[in-house]
Amino acid sequence: MIERPAPGTRTRIGPYRILGLLGTGGMGEVYLARPAGMPAAALVALKTVRLELDLDDGFRVRFRREIEAAAAVRSPRTAAFLGGDASGRTPWLATEYVAGPSLAEAVIRGGPLPEPVVRAMGADLALALADMHAVRVLHRDLKPGNVLLGPEGPKVIDFGIAQAFDATQLTRTGVVVGSPGYISPEHVNGSTALVPASDVFCLGAVLAFAAAGRGPFDDSDMAAVIFRISRGDAELSGVPPLLREVIARCLDPRPELRPGSGELAALLLPGGPSLPFPWTQGVRDQQADYGRAARECADSAPADPESVPFVPPLPPGPPPVAVITPADAPRRAPQVVLAAVAVTVCLLLGYVLWPDPPAGGGGPGSGARSSGPGAGPSHAADTAGVRLVPRADSGRSGDFGNAATDRSVRPAGWKAWKSTVQGGTGDCGFAESALLCGGKKGLTALDAADGKQRWRIPKAAQGAAAVVAGFTKGTVYAFVGRALVGYRLTDGEERWRAKLPAGHTGSAAVQDGDTLYYAIGGGAPGTGRLAARRLTGDRRELWNKPYDGTRPALVADEGRLVVVAGDTRIVDGATGTVKERLSENDFPCRDPVLRGRVLVCRATPGPGLAAMNDVTRPREHRIIAAGIAVHGPVALTDDGTVVVNDDESLHAFSVAGDVSKWATDRYADGGGRPSVAGDLVLAATGAGVGTYRRTDGEPENSTGYTGVPFPPDDPPQLLAVGDVVFLGFPDGTVVSGYIP
Repeated sequence: MIERPAPGTRTRIGPYRILGLLGTGGMGEVYLARPAGMPAAALVALKTVRLELDLDDGFRVRFRREIEAAAAVRSPRTAAFLGGDASGRTPWLATEYVAGPSLAEAVIRGGPLPEPVVRAMGADLALALADMHAVRVLHRDLKPGNVLLGPEGPKVIDFGIAQAFDATQLTRTGVVVGSPGYISPEHVNGSTALVPASDVFCLGAVLAFAAAGRGPFDDSDMAAVIFRISRGDAELSGVPPLLREVIARCLDPRPELRPGSGELAALLLPGGPSLPFPWTQGVRDQQADYGRAARECADSAPADPESVPFVPPLPPGPPPVAVITPADAPRRAPQVVLAAVAVTVCLLLGYVLWPDPPAGGGGPGSGARSSGPGAGPSHAADTAGVRLVPRADSGRSGDFGNAATDRSVRPAGWKAWKSTVQGGTGDCGFAESALLCGGKKGLTALDAADGKQRWRIPKAAQGAAAVVAGFTKGTVYAFVGRALVGYRLTDGEERWRAKLPAGHTGSAAVQDGDTLYYAIGGGAPGTGRLAARRLTGDRRELWNKPYDGTRPALVADEGRLVVVAGDTRIVDGATGTVKERLSENDFPCRDPVLRGRVLVCRATPGPGLAAMNDVTRPREHRIIAAGIAVHGPVALTDDGTVVVNDDESLHAFSVAGDVSKWATDRYADGGGRPSVAGDLVLAATGAGVGTYRRTDGEPENSTGYTGVPFPPDDPPQLLAVGDVVFLGFPDGTVVSGYIP
């Protein structure tokens, strides 16, 4: 009835927290949800689009039409519209949750409904059509699956193919929309011929199904169905005689002879509605099951971080068609809608169904994805030359660039996966469709498409864990044992080796172009070295100098190297000459990031950020974002914006002007280790990965990962490429999923 979210399922979409899965189809899912950060808020149904689909402008126009239609209809007999967004990364539409089965399910489980119930239900549905037609909206797909039997009465759902009377035609010439067996003769003739009487015809077919347990045009031959509809050849023998007369008028092939929606309501129920609604006991039992399942699902959901009590807002004014936040929701308790995916009718057989996932595709979160149209590139993705290292690049800026959301560089055949690196430390790099992870038991290569181990090189001698150092085409370089070694990416064959001084092991490395800067340490204090080596040609060492620090953080860009371990050193990358050395008291720096000449660090132990607008003038440093207690590494974008986490919210500042750009809502969103992927900010937290708009910090979606134990203050390492993320955990667990 309501499926629990599987590992890797999105946990947030827009302003809503996902609780469970209500239904799924080839194009999207419908979730049980509630406003994020508001555990006492009423439940909603959230209709979304599958992550793997390519959403072109035409699709967004149609989805926007659905939002506009749902927003325009203000009827107690339709599922209440709460909000929608067709322009975001994941389009969504929120409506109230209706605690009850669809008419289709109720009849399949309990048989035909008694005539008094059909009449009462039909009168309500006719009034629902009257409310739609009053605001010039045609539903165009009224069928048993789009009628929910709520405790107070039936409600119409799913405006997926609805349109205004005067809307611009979106369907192709000769193609009409609707569901087989529940379309009008005008549907068959093309959707430009649809009129309000067309919805009345569909309602007549729905009522015949409710009363007889089968549709009036049911036939194994689809061409026969279309022919019978066009002739008005309805099979109504199972409908009670007096009700049959009313339904027959609705199914007249001539629209001008059908009753209007208001007239139909009076014909069905001359005395008007009565309360409570006369549902059968079987329907009431199903309604109780739905209500109980929704409560259990909501009660068992993990608590939102820093959640606050929900205060019902005042009733809203006329609803807009852009995003509506939870604070704009109607005052009355929403109940969710089971929005079905609309189907289209083609010229020959009358319809074309949106495709379901291929056989064996699994459910949401299973990692099995459609290989049909919209599932991503059909050719092998070209990831040659794409390299990602921890914290994104040589400057550790946390900005993965446009490749992060570019599906053309996704590893060929990728699907969501989970794997384990023996002795792993969560420190991985990506190159040419392989994920390379260091650890206490050596260097491991995973296939980025499916997470399967390609090869593993055990450490050659006692010492520190293997550390991924850098990449060139076809080769990964790593500190393994007492050497810097190059291995072929495809099979792990050793291609090059440089021994380290006796007693030394590699402790840190950063690559800038074809130059690798690295630190090695000995067993005693003051025996460390800093070195630079070309990774092309003869791989010669450029320089090697003593270093008295231990386990430094290295960042490099444009031939400049910054070394941080207590003090901060600005080093000429070509010669190894220290240009400037700043004490920790003068420049309190931890977790440095570098972009061009801009250097930003956490100002530890105090709040704020230590920043240099130009590392060639290091004495002109200053403290910015002084009021923020920065938690963990920061992200620095190409336009000089730094994104930080204070363990409750994300904040964005302009480095040059020390100007706050935006901050997320601490109650609904929380913090997280930030990264940047194209026009998105990603935040890895203890609950999952969230996405926010880079321009204003507005939340987009989030995805949870479950069953992966790790300390709350130590979120996973994140890499992003091809619109997917790779997450490395301290215990060696590695997972990959869509960017939410």
